[in-house]
Amino acid sequence: MISAMGDRCDALLERLETYLDGECPVDVEAVVAQHLEDCPPCLDRADFERKIRDLIAAKCRDAAPPGLVDAIRQRLQLS
Repeated sequence: MISAMGDRCDALLERLETYLDGECPVDVEAVVAQHLEDCPPCLDRADFERKIRDLIAAKCRDAAPPGLVDAIRQRLQLS
């Protein structure tokens, strides 16, 4: 459960999308990578997010349908 992870994890999850997109500044990327190495729950979340991205890329060659990524994220936050 994300809420039990703590403030450091919450801060990481706010940066996860930018990190996975390769759009973080180098210093932030290093901090996120280190946190993922040290925190199995966050690493699991990052791996899940990567799998979702890979699935969308494989199934939606041109582009993901509008709102799909947001709908998935909303459902993940409810679980």
